[in-house]
Amino acid sequence: RPLVRGGRSPDEVRAWYRDGGHAPAECPDVARLWSVLPFLLEHRKSHGGEPLAFASLGLSDMEAFFSSLTQAQWSNANLYGLEYLLLRLDQESLAQGRLVTAVQLFDCHGIGLQHVMPRVFRRLKDAVQLPDRYYPELFSQIVAFNILPIAVRAYELIRPLLSKAIQERIRLATPARSEGLPLSLAPPSSLPACYGGSLAQLPEDVAAALGIDKLGAGCLAGASGGSLFRGEPAHLGKYHSTPYDAALHGSAWPPARSSSRDSWEWRRSSSR
Repeated sequence: RPLVRGGRSPDEVRAWYRDGGHAPAECPDVARLWSVLPFLLEHRKSHGGEPLAFASLGLSDMEAFFSSLTQAQWSNANLYGLEYLLLRLDQESLAQGRLVTAVQLFDCHGIGLQHVMPRVFRRLKDAVQLPDRYYPELFSQIVAFNILPIAVRAYELIRPLLSKAIQERIRLATPARSEGLPLSLAPPSSLPACYGGSLAQLPEDVAAALGIDKLGAGCLAGASGGSLFRGEPAHLGKYHSTPYDAALHGSAWPPARSSSRDSWEWRRSSSR
């Protein structure tokens, strides 16, 4: 488990979820991250019963990423995300009577120069090594699809940081080989419509598990029309949730940027 230089330890984060009944989006640093990067930490299951995770990397707003998240907040968001997924995998392993891992899908459509600048790699360096160092059994597959040469070059810069075991689980698929790929990994009932699934809207069970149902779509996207994610509908953009209800919060969204190591103390005004 990662060394802790301030704030909560991994065990405390796990207890926050398990004993406190909290959801990832209740951590303000996670919510800030999701406001600039379309990310679904857990989205139903694969054909093999493994939790799915989605991220549309090309839709990420890198200017907002750097302006709204400090390095400490970025690290905190990763810790909370990984501990949530580890807890869910432990729960699924107990329920299924076997070791259950997750399947991570990265949609790389739209990755451009803003995503491969040196400052991006400086910030990503520690994050990409966290699963490898401290959560080696988290993912059975890491699939990057719609990947173009610029994204391949970006991966080549990151690959030396990864162990051979993790590298062997990574699969890269060009746009020509990406059509139908998500359906080879999961049934339509587990996939957004943009990836060949039957879900035109974010399912209530997913929204509830991640805490998105309490935050509301407008919180995360800062967009009108109830859009959870900005961007192209064919790449996880406009994946709708319930409209944002400002009454859920007594203050503006997103929460004001803070360098405090205790930023996790923020709570929504409404209770569970």
